[in-house]
Amino acid sequence: MSNASQSPSGQRGVALLATLILTLAVTIILGNIFYRHQIQVSQAAGSLHSDQAVLLAISAENWARDLLLPGNDDVKSDHFLEDWAQAIPFLPVDGGNIAGCIVDLQSRFNLNSLSNYTASSLNKETDGSIVGHARVWESLLQSLDYMPDASRVAVIVDWLDNDDSKVNSYGAEQSEYSLYDPPRFPHNGMITDAGELAAMEGYSLSDLQLLSPWITALPEITPININTASNQILLAMSDGLGIEFVELVVSGRPYTNLAAFHKVVNEFLMIGEQQVQARWPEALVDVKTAFFQLNIQVTLGQSRLLVKSIMHRQGRGAPAVISREITVVPTGVTTLLFASVADDDSGIISDDSDGERDREYYMQPLCEAVPNNNYNANY
Repeated sequence: MSNASQSPSGQRGVALLATLILTLAVTIILGNIFYRHQIQVSQAAGSLHSDQAVLLAISAENWARDLLLPGNDDVKSDHFLEDWAQAIPFLPVDGGNIAGCIVDLQSRFNLNSLSNYTASSLNKETDGSIVGHARVWESLLQSLDYMPDASRVAVIVDWLDNDDSKVNSYGAEQSEYSLYDPPRFPHNGMITDAGELAAMEGYSLSDLQLLSPWITALPEITPININTASNQILLAMSDGLGIEFVELVVSGRPYTNLAAFHKVVNEFLMIGEQQVQARWPEALVDVKTAFFQLNIQVTLGQSRLLVKSIMHRQGRGAPAVISREITVVPTGVTTLLFASVADDDSGIISDDSDGERDREYYMQPLCEAVPNNNYNANY
């Protein structure tokens, strides 16, 4: 019998199989189309949320600038009782929230303040005849259990100065950094990121992590604001007086001018205001601040941004944003707005009362807070 005389049931089977194959192909194609469409919609929404989050962060910057305007803030004295020092609570916005704080950067040690040292000025501080940023830096390191080492200051001075000559025999210039693999190159100028400390001779990434709560890198030499300096910085500035100096300074805050600070110290030491001014000179200590950092976390939909904006207001009608760092927080990473250093000085951040924590990934706290009642004094 010829093939043309196949049974109708056989023909129906072939047609059904072809229909199923066609339906499967159409389903796969439509599924792929819908899947791609959902990806595009998600990407568009994410991009829109990211753009809106940046605009919200800029709005927060403008708000912070208004707080620091001369009409809204006493520019002659900056302290923790002022409006700018109050943390920003969670502010709800359509589809998300904003939170953050303003940090006084002159409450920290400015590494660039070591940039103008010469061999002569460094020797005068080393032998104890005058007090300055170099002595404070050495004291800060010793209070954090570093062994005394003259190279700790010298290598920073050489990294910042604009020549290739070592400030003294403990320094390091290109000849030393060329031995690294790969070679390193001294900045030979003021740095813009305190993270460069880890690249300097004798310092490491672990040193940077330990010191980061107390250091900064500002575009000019700056004194330390005695009204906002942490206890660890005050301890380094005590010139050997230790905890008594810290408690004295904190109890007298806020100081409206530098003379008020010198008066309080002199009433305690009874050495004469001239001697007090020599031990804590105007170049080292002040009661006002020119540089602030706004730390903002913006959450909008699935987008989460951390924004750090440095503002400078000295000699300006309104504070100007001179630096802005935007970090996109990956999904699944938890950010901590506030954190405290562990009571045992281990450096481990803890926020659970029962001592147990879920296994989650955490970024550096947005508003780094060094508690005033938690510091080393082992020197």
